[in-house]
Amino acid sequence: MEYKNAIEQLLDEENDETIYLKSDETGEIQAFEQMALVPFDNSLYAILMRKEDYDNGNFENGGMVFKIDEKRQKVDLVEDDNVIYEVFDIYDRMFEEGYN
Repeated sequence: MEYKNAIEQLLDEENDETIYLKSDETGEIQAFEQMALVPFDNSLYAILMRKEDYDNGNFENGGMVFKIDEKRQKVDLVEDDNVIYEVFDIYDRMFEEGYN
């Protein structure tokens, strides 16, 4: 199996592997499951759910929104509530229309 970094995994439609991200602040590595890729405002965002929550069926916590920066090869947690709401709104519409 070929190694893929987190960006490559997120952009690969066939990928169903767990995605591991390292926190810039704490250095901690966290495992996530990808829920969706969402284009918004000329950027691409990923909705990820902590693997522990996903495995336990704890979907009430919802996902976390990350901005994908292909140029820097970085994935940044989004903290702007307006962007988060917009990304989830687009995701909800995509889901209703049958996109994954």
